[in-house]
Amino acid sequence: MNSNAEIVSLIRKRMEETITESELRVLENWAASDPLYSDLLKKVEDEELLLSDLKTRLDINSDHLKNNWLNKFEEKTFGKIKKAERQELPPRNSNWGWYLSCAALLISVLGIGLLLYRTQINQTKEMTISDLSPGGNKAKITLADGRVIELNEDQDAVVMGEQLAYEDGTLIQDLDENKVSYATISTPRGGQYQITLSDGTKVWLNADSKLTYPLTMRGKERVVELDGEAYFDVESKFVGGEKIPFKIKTSGELVEVTGTQFNLKAYADEQYENRTTLVEGSVLLHAAGGTLPLQAGEQGINDSRGLHKKKVDIGQYIAWKNNQFVFEEVELREAMKILSRWYDFDFEIQDRVKQTYLYASFSRGKNLKDVLKIIEGSGIKFKLVRIGERNKLTIFN
Repeated sequence: MNSNAEIVSLIRKRMEETITESELRVLENWAASDPLYSDLLKKVEDEELLLSDLKTRLDINSDHLKNNWLNKFEEKTFGKIKKAERQELPPRNSNWGWYLSCAALLISVLGIGLLLYRTQINQTKEMTISDLSPGGNKAKITLADGRVIELNEDQDAVVMGEQLAYEDGTLIQDLDENKVSYATISTPRGGQYQITLSDGTKVWLNADSKLTYPLTMRGKERVVELDGEAYFDVESKFVGGEKIPFKIKTSGELVEVTGTQFNLKAYADEQYENRTTLVEGSVLLHAAGGTLPLQAGEQGINDSRGLHKKKVDIGQYIAWKNNQFVFEEVELREAMKILSRWYDFDFEIQDRVKQTYLYASFSRGKNLKDVLKIIEGSGIKFKLVRIGERNKLTIFN
């Protein structure tokens, strides 16, 4: 994060046309981080006399905003005006223009103060909201050379080959393997997408997930990396009569398969709760020097106890792929993690809330308000607010 003094310095350099390309990118990123910052930059970039006032305003402690910020600006601004009065006055017929200049200076400075005041208040203001819409088809592909391709929300799947195209055949971009060998497809919170890799393997990405993969899988090497949750339908591949394994690296384990369908949940921020749920075929899990084989209907777990497995009803673990939520004896906090990624909110469970397990199933296409009504049947209450740019759900009894 850049300090206020650094931002003011960069603004000055831009006005003096001495700013470097890297410094300009820093300034532009700062302005792009908030529409109010962008407005502020437009207001001050042509008025060098206001820079000292700007730094003073940025440095004002937010705890004293309501009482002190106007006083400080007025004191400095009128000080400038009085200093100007002590200088030689313009000819009599120019007085009106001089007063207009002083007024313009005062308005500009106070305008900047109001803008920054509004920025800081908006970042901490709590506003009650009634609902949140569900997620949708949102994703981007980042090529190894840094290029970013934003995928169409009206589509839901892409296919890798000599060209990158949507599943319906619509061309997105030609790919030159000599220049780019790897790419990453990522979904934000509230996003999902499907990709067919060059070997025919299909991968469905859940919200807040990313998959790094080679543009072309040749020879005896098929390796991808996952951070998040994905459903894999791995295409069998043979080279010289030998079946080639497909490997997925996560933050805590290596999953090895040949041709099979399974769900892998491996969020980096939950590295002690990796879960591999096998639908068909067979899987080998490798972690911490150990190996664990899985058969259909089993779930491999890599947590603080190490590698272990259990029989599960696979339906609830792959329901998201079919646009459903299924909670069968799911602890409240775990359910909130799942919902928060899809509806994009932060959450807090108050200490007074006793341990609760949820039993429910519903469409991922429902608005959050309708989902919470279903969960309220468990005796739980909710408060949904917006603080700055984030949504927060508080859970209480």
